Parts: sequence; C-alpha cells; structure tokens
Amino acid sequence: MKTKYTKMHSNGNEFLITEDIKQTANTKKLADKKNGIGFDQLLCIKNKKPYEVLVFNSDGSEADNCINGLRCIAFLYSLNNEAVYIKDKKFVVRSTESGAEVSGAFPVVNKKNNYYVINFGNNHIAREYPDIEIINLESEYIKLRSSKEFEEIKNFNLSIYKNSKNNIAIRTYENGTGETLSCGSATISVAYALLKDTNKNELLFASKGGKTKVLIDNESITSKANAVILKEGFLHG
Repeated sequence: MKTKYTKMHSNGNEFLITEDIKQTANTKKLADKKNGIGFDQLLCIKNKKPYEVLVFNSDGSEADNCINGLRCIAFLYSLNNEAVYIKDKKFVVRSTESGAEVSGAFPVVNKKNNYYVINFGNNHIAREYPDIEIINLESEYIKLRSSKEFEEIKNFNLSIYKNSKNNIAIRTYENGTGETLSCGSATISVAYALLKDTNKNELLFASKGGKTKVLIDNESITSKANAVILKEGFLHG
C-alpha cells in the first residue's frame, strides 16, 4: 500500500508530513539523510476535525511541540484561523502567500542564574552570549543535560542567542534531533522571555535558516515565517 508524503521546510527546519499513522514507527529510518528521505521531524496528521498532529524527532522519540511544523501544515492545507492541536496544546494557524502565522498561549518563563528556563508545551533553556558562532552547541547541550542544576528539566531544547537592538541571532540544539537551522518553539520561547518585561511587542529573529518575526499582544504570541514545499512522493508499507 502506498501513502502520500510531502517534504517541507520552514527556515531550513525540515519535515516529512503524512496522514499515515503507521509511518511514525519508521521515523528513524525515513529521517536518515543517506538512506531515507532525510528530515528533522515527522509530522503525522492524526485528525482533521479538529486538526491533531503527532510529532516525532529524527531519532524516533515523540516531541511535545513543533511551531515550524505547524507552519508547514498550515501552508500545505491552506488553513485560515484554524485550530490545530499537538497533544493537549492548542494553536491557531493562518496561511499566507509565502508561509504561515502560528499563534499560541504565552510560555511559562523562569530564570536560573544566567539561563532562562521556559516551557511552551516543550522545555527550553536559553542563554545570551556575545558571540554565538564560537560556541560548541552540542557540547554545551551535553554539559547541561548532565548537570545537577538542570536535572529536573526533561527533554529540553537549548538555545543560545545574541540580542542586538531587538534583532536576535539564535542557534538551537533540539532534543532528539540535534542542531537545526531553525526552531519555531525556541524562537517564540526566547522572544517571550525577552519581551515580557519590556514595553516592546515585536522582535525579529535570524537563525541559520532564515528570519522569523515574533509579535505579542494581550492574549497570545505569534510567529511569522516562510514555508516551502520541497518535494512530494509515496511511502510504501
């Protein structure tokens, strides 16, 4: 039996999108860049009324959130002010000509020494550095994973950023995947941590994959970025 898939990216963050839930068991094999299709996360459309999405990292583990993935789904299905759920977390998506907007409830932010600790459905740890390009992000992630200071925070993503007049350069190491060219939930998490104590309501982020605009109002936080269809094909089995 063949089932259709679509491979997409948002700011270089790559996804395989399928409606065949059986393919979630094959995530690790399909994600292999040499022998499979190659992607950062697999997105499975579980239901459409309302939309429910399952997210699996390239190592086969299930993820709790994926903003760039929701952006791609919104663009692919031309969704407009549609509710989409990942587990029990609700988002509202709006497709645009070149991408999509994703809105959600505010993250929960705490400060621990020099780090922000943020929950946005998934866990994030973030810290500002004067030069993010010289940091070995994988080594920093491994160090924090094994530290007693953060032992109670499970399956977190690590972001490092540099704030220059509200233009934020950011890199993210994602749990279960590694460093990606962009991470939507990390961008929103860092944005809220920086915006919540200021009078500003907008920030622009630049990752290795591209730019994301984040806006905050009284009720929600929204990210805007591109979404691109890379290819379509069929999965067997």
